[in-house]
Amino acid sequence: MSLRSPDALRRYYDSRLAAHGDTAQGAGWPNEADRQTRFAVMRALAPDGRMEDLCDLACGTGAFLDHLHAAATPPARYLGLDISETAIATARAKHGADRFAVHDLLADPVPGQFDYVVANGLFTVKDSLSAAEMWDFLRTATTAMWDMTRVGMAFNVMSAVVDWQREDLFHVEADALLRWLYALAGRRVILRADYDLYEYTAYVYRAPLATRPGQGF
Repeated sequence: MSLRSPDALRRYYDSRLAAHGDTAQGAGWPNEADRQTRFAVMRALAPDGRMEDLCDLACGTGAFLDHLHAAATPPARYLGLDISETAIATARAKHGADRFAVHDLLADPVPGQFDYVVANGLFTVKDSLSAAEMWDFLRTATTAMWDMTRVGMAFNVMSAVVDWQREDLFHVEADALLRWLYALAGRRVILRADYDLYEYTAYVYRAPLATRPGQGF
């Protein structure tokens, strides 16, 4: 039997989109300002924020592509993937059908590679899933992401260093995530927790720091 991404997550995000439309709340985020902060952090994975060759996993309605255009850093090659047919239909209406697809990365790996692969919000909500189920999902999905990545990948998770942990969110201890990413990709990992939200973002690179364009010592 092939693996599949948790259907509980698709149902959760479809319900948000149905209730709030193509907004930050419709993507499960509290507000637009915080969502734009997250997008800016994702964009910073690349030198000068320029992701010329990008796969956007869990792309939803294409809001990150909107952000890249607004920042004057539109990718030359872009593919947005999501398991939600409703979200992809909205993304296609905005940006064209050829840049978006309904696709489950776990059930059907994407052929070929991209310089950059990002997943914004894919591992922040667990809804009815257990923490153990979400941890297994994160490890399986990031393995598939890494296989697709030529230069670097990024994703965010909820921080475990908070006053209290919400039952519907996936809070991840930083040491546990580092142990996993070191095993997956080596020690070319950056954890960013400097943007005043109750989460952090992992950057994982193929090349050592000193050889990355614009990011040497």
